[in-house]
This record gives sequence, structure tokens and C-alpha cells, in this order.
Amino acid sequence: MDDGQLYQVLSMIRKRGMRLTPQRVALVKYVLVNVEKHESLREIHEKISREMPGISVSTVYHTLKMLEELGFIKTFEINGKIHIDRPHFHVNLHCLDTGKITDVDVDLGGIAEKLGMSGLKIRNIIVEVENCGKSGEEG
Repeated sequence: MDDGQLYQVLSMIRKRGMRLTPQRVALVKYVLVNVEKHESLREIHEKISREMPGISVSTVYHTLKMLEELGFIKTFEINGKIHIDRPHFHVNLHCLDTGKITDVDVDLGGIAEKLGMSGLKIRNIIVEVENCGKSGEEG
């Protein structure tokens, strides 16, 4: 994340009539820097609470949903937990052994095109994998 992207996001938030509280600014900065870690809403809340005691889970949730609406992140759910993700089209590998989520950039044009012809739009692709901790590679 660069300062230009942060300024752009904060400007868009202000245009929506939302206040730029210190908590919201810290949260936006944190999410933009850490989006590739696929942290859950609860993990983000715990980490932001250390810097900004008193920030509510509701503020975190609504800010994440707003960032998603603005196109800066995507969210997805695994095992009842909301996770953040980069907004571009890719595959998420979810390791059932470790719980770790890893991005895999692959050409999915054929799949997207075929589904698109059926009127479907891919929102996320999550592939569950096992034995990922045994191969020496995390994933």
C-alpha cells in the first residue's frame, strides 16, 4: 500500500458521508497493508484493539464491507469466519491441516468465460487441500 492508495480510500469514505475517526483510519491502513494475509474479522479486531482500545467488532465489520463495496478488498467465509482478500481474480488454497490460506495466481479465463456464458459470475474460488504441512511447503 502506498500513501496515494490510502488517500484515495479515505477520500472515498469521506464522500460517502462517513467520519474519518482515528479508529477507522488505523483500520483502513491495517487492512490495506495486510490484505494478503487473509486474516479473519476477529483477528483484525484483536490486532487493531491493541492500538485502538474500544474499537468495536461492528466498526471492523462495517469498514470491511465498505472497503469491499469500494473495490479495495474482497471478503470470503471459511468455517463461519469472514476473511479479507485481494480483489483481483485468483484461487485461494485453504489448508485443512493448518488453516492457512494462500493465494495462487493462475489463468482462469476459460472457466470464467464458460460460466459467464451460463449467466454465472465467479466471486471466489476456494480450493481445500490436505497434507499441505507434510510436503515441506506451506499452503
